[in-house]
Amino acid sequence: MSLNNKKSKILRILDVAGVALGLVFCVLYPGWWSDGYLSNWYLKIAVGIAVYGGTVASLWWLYKDIKSRGW
Repeated sequence: MSLNNKKSKILRILDVAGVALGLVFCVLYPGWWSDGYLSNWYLKIAVGIAVYGGTVASLWWLYKDIKSRGW
């Protein structure tokens, strides 16, 4: 890990905020489903993949970035 390759604090905060926003969407998704905001099966499946897949991918990317660059 090189100290010259560290990310700035504001960019790291934005990375964590993006993951937090993804987690909020993961919590809200079942409510969208039950309230009827997602009208058909295609929309339900596409939004579910986007919400959960994006959150998992963001968590994985953040883990790898922190591991390689440090906090």
